[in-house]
Amino acid sequence: MKATKEFIQLSGILNQNLGIHKNNCATVIDFAIALQKSRTVNLSQMVNYSEKLAEIKPESIYKNYQRLIQKSKLSQSDLAKCIVAMYGLEDCKLTLSMDRTNWRYGKADINFLVLSVCLIGTAIPLYWLELDTKGNSDTEERIKLMKLFITDFGVAKIDFLVADREFIGNDWFNYLHTSGINFSIRIKSNMLIELNNGEKVRSGELFKIVSRGGVISHQVKIDGMNLLAQATRSPENELIIVVSNNLAEPNLLVIYAKRWRIECLFGQLKTRGFNLEDTHFTLKDRVGNLMKFVVLAFAICYLIGLVGSKKHPILLKKHGFKQKSYFRHGYDLLIRTLNSGISMAIKLITICFEKMNLEEKCQQLICVL
Repeated sequence: MKATKEFIQLSGILNQNLGIHKNNCATVIDFAIALQKSRTVNLSQMVNYSEKLAEIKPESIYKNYQRLIQKSKLSQSDLAKCIVAMYGLEDCKLTLSMDRTNWRYGKADINFLVLSVCLIGTAIPLYWLELDTKGNSDTEERIKLMKLFITDFGVAKIDFLVADREFIGNDWFNYLHTSGINFSIRIKSNMLIELNNGEKVRSGELFKIVSRGGVISHQVKIDGMNLLAQATRSPENELIIVVSNNLAEPNLLVIYAKRWRIECLFGQLKTRGFNLEDTHFTLKDRVGNLMKFVVLAFAICYLIGLVGSKKHPILLKKHGFKQKSYFRHGYDLLIRTLNSGISMAIKLITICFEKMNLEEKCQQLICVL
């Protein structure tokens, strides 16, 4: 890979923003491009798309990729700050989503607890923990994950935390409330809640009369904590009940609906994107390092797709939905740019990383696209 002006500029940004050593920048850039082209994290397949094939043997490229994953010093903290800056979110309050994603390779269970920032149509991971068990997380692990965010950005940066029925419990709710973190979390329909008159009922019984598309709210107590409960029914007639410590928020269900974006993310990291489950890595630190590069690649594609849709609109299907996601649109635009010349593709990626006014960044991306 030639050390062009664009290459040198991107290397400098990777070193400054992400702490990647200058000697490793060439491998990181080559790895990122091979990941985009191959759409898999399987190193053996990625080697076939390396820009270095004309210079060194495939076996050497494979070993370089292995060393990169094994010894990467890229921190989640630097990555999170980079993503927030990339999307111009420094001065915004954020809606965070917590969820798990897991898969099995051989006899190894890989289980991530993930904290993501919700964006238009998706969520992007900022921090994660690989759990020691294949089941649910516990309160201590959730608190540890939240503290990673709070250490870097502060509690005031959080608008709401959204999560599914797995993320309930008295100690967990108490931690969020005493920390000043607003939450909108779904609860099970058989959960026991207390009404204002002291009567205790199952949540599903309290909200059984709610209709599809309708909304009913009640102030309730769960384990002595005052909460606002809000319920509706999905188009499939499933009862959805969420609770919050913010007793004045009228749109809890709208806020909770952002949680679906993390489900879209997991699909795009896996079968609809970079096939994260193809990895043969099972050791915690190595799977975690791989995850960092995949998240970075995803963030780049999504930003390009989001901005690129202004110049190259995504077509709509007959039912009104987009033909493809912003991620897939950005991926396609980046691959087309790569096919036209690697220098322009590196320039596109460089603009994504550069610290500048978001409006100016969008204009520069559109010019290249």
